[in-house]
Amino acid sequence: MNKNQLAVNGGQPVSESTILIHKPCLDENDCQAVYDAVKSTFISGDGPACREFEKMLAEYLGAKHVLFMPSCTVALDLAFRVKDFPAEKEVIVPNFTYTSTALGALLNGLKIKLVDVHPDNGNIDPEMVEAAINENTVAIAPVDYAGNPAEMDEITAIARKHNLYVVHDTAQSIGAEYKGRKTGTLADVSTFSFHGTKNLTTGEGGALVTNDDAIAEKVKILREKGTNKYSFLTDNITRGYYEYVSIGNSYVQSNINGALGIKQLQKLDWMNQKREIIARKYKAELGDLPNLQFIKQTEGAKTNWHLFGILVPAEHRYWILDALRAEGVNANVHYTPLHRNKYYSHLGTDDDFPNSMKFFGGLLRLPIYPDLTEAERDAIVVATRKVMNSLML
Repeated sequence: MNKNQLAVNGGQPVSESTILIHKPCLDENDCQAVYDAVKSTFISGDGPACREFEKMLAEYLGAKHVLFMPSCTVALDLAFRVKDFPAEKEVIVPNFTYTSTALGALLNGLKIKLVDVHPDNGNIDPEMVEAAINENTVAIAPVDYAGNPAEMDEITAIARKHNLYVVHDTAQSIGAEYKGRKTGTLADVSTFSFHGTKNLTTGEGGALVTNDDAIAEKVKILREKGTNKYSFLTDNITRGYYEYVSIGNSYVQSNINGALGIKQLQKLDWMNQKREIIARKYKAELGDLPNLQFIKQTEGAKTNWHLFGILVPAEHRYWILDALRAEGVNANVHYTPLHRNKYYSHLGTDDDFPNSMKFFGGLLRLPIYPDLTEAERDAIVVATRKVMNSLML
């Protein structure tokens, strides 16, 4: 069998076994922490491991308040619920993002205004943000696509100029930095995801981060079914009962997840460094390919390499995807612009978001995670070169 012939055309694949697009980095310490949490019998929400995880994460980020949640989506919901904005007011959201960014506003009776992004990295364009502001605008929700921080200085300046609330969707950027500061500390509220695909995982999970005492106190009540249970436990009141002081929902996390979060956080920098090593390899060994570009990094930012994206000719994107998969590399497309989805289709057309369409049209993801073996990394490079070079024949 001809090794040079593309597998999609009947040739021998570079990797006989499929190289996964993602795999969580879990070791014996993670497993032991979960086991110990179960054995402790304290497996309900907001337990000692959850509190310790929150404390450790606050110290790591340099933030005042971290509140552990079932998901980033929940954190986004509560970030807007605490403000009591009048119904029908608008929140500016990048068109290229996951639905959760928009849901935070929508779940609280607000409208969203989709704004186009940079065509070379998918992050919201501050100039377009300012142009979209009107008398109904109350907030901006920037996103750190792929773990690459948004231009938060420019966004913050716009927000201050127009007296707007900023909810920073940092779902993908745990451990990333912007001008020397960790993401999570750059807005009124930031929201992380600890989903199984993220750099730090608790299986399912998220966090709301803020330096605002009033916001933090409201969230503590809202996430605990509208009770003052958080302060009741914190103040070590051993007699009596906590009160029902507001409406709310059950948004606390199991102590099991908190225990896993502690161990994951302890090795987060190491995991991100492993990702950076892989990214450097890809950039060094694929950078000479004429039909391939890399996502542009924000000036002054340090990404956590949550995703590794390549930009290829749009007209060949799906063929390249199929060809890479045939070679054993489970590449993928990541995100459809919001306006292209049924629920958001009334908010604009392709012509309204040319940059989103340009970015989406050429974007593919390559596998990047700490447990990629050297052999798998080499195979990804060989397969990508094999496929991309075939476009020149």
